[in-house]
Amino acid sequence: MTEHKRDIKYSLDNGEPWHKNDEAEDSMLYESSSSAVDSKKAKDIETAGEFLYGKSLKWYKSVLIWPMFILLFIEISIRVLEAKFFILWSDNLFFWLIELVRVIIFIYLSITVLKQYKLEKSQLFTTVILGGAITGFLLAIFQLFWYFKLWTFFSLIGLPLQLAFEGLIISYLIYLINQNK
Repeated sequence: MTEHKRDIKYSLDNGEPWHKNDEAEDSMLYESSSSAVDSKKAKDIETAGEFLYGKSLKWYKSVLIWPMFILLFIEISIRVLEAKFFILWSDNLFFWLIELVRVIIFIYLSITVLKQYKLEKSQLFTTVILGGAITGFLLAIFQLFWYFKLWTFFSLIGLPLQLAFEGLIISYLIYLINQNK
């Protein structure tokens, strides 16, 4: 025999399916669920970059900020000095000076990541590629406004790739030298 649905007694509502919970219970339920969501969002923000070989984006930022800022500052300074004060000097001199600064900064970054943080090869490469790409993009934006020519639009793609590739090559050589020791 089946019961009619009007005759079914529910355990929480005294037989009245339209019975509502107290507002205090509703607010407690909402507060506990909102705090759980907030803590999950905070954890997600903290671990958003951990898909990059187990390191968070905050860690990459803390490692990259000063070496890449120094590279950015020196390169922009050299370009401004070249255009404003050293007009008669050869452009090749400034090109090689900028390349030397890039090599020194990438060597420093690679050695720091290998020795101080004792990271694996993939984490080293990821760190250097991220640093090179971000710095290259910022330099391309500077060139876009400094030179204001058509070729600077192509630098928005080319310069980040170039710096990331230079960093990868230099870090790979540093890694090989470190492995042989």
